[in-house]
Amino acid sequence: MSCNCNRIHPAVITPVLAAGSVASPYFVEVNITQRLCFPTCAENAPVFDPKFSMKALANVGTSQYVATIHVEGIISYVPCNGGCCCTKQQPLSQDFTIPIFSATTPTSVTVTAGNTSNIVAVSGCQQCGRTFVSETPLTLTVA
Repeated sequence: MSCNCNRIHPAVITPVLAAGSVASPYFVEVNITQRLCFPTCAENAPVFDPKFSMKALANVGTSQYVATIHVEGIISYVPCNGGCCCTKQQPLSQDFTIPIFSATTPTSVTVTAGNTSNIVAVSGCQQCGRTFVSETPLTLTVA
């Protein structure tokens, strides 16, 4: 099972605005899906404690802004079948964007993360998988 971990594919990051979240503070569920270098057991969720930070805010139209959020952390997991009997670590460091509507020009955006939930997605009778999924609720306070 070869994997060139020097070429880790970017994660797919999908922020979803909560229904009814139309004014600050905005509530967003952030789904991060990352392919792991090695399969890991579905019953042993990888450890990932992402850190989110505000990177930039851009005006893209009248009362329309785009917040660029940075997320980073280390995904720690034990490969299936012992895989050298040690924990593997895979870094994640990426930016993603969230659109914001504000009638007034924002002077700051504060990002607050809730509790993160991590799983390995498998189908049917599979016991191991490479698809890591992490979900974290974020609160964006625009001032």
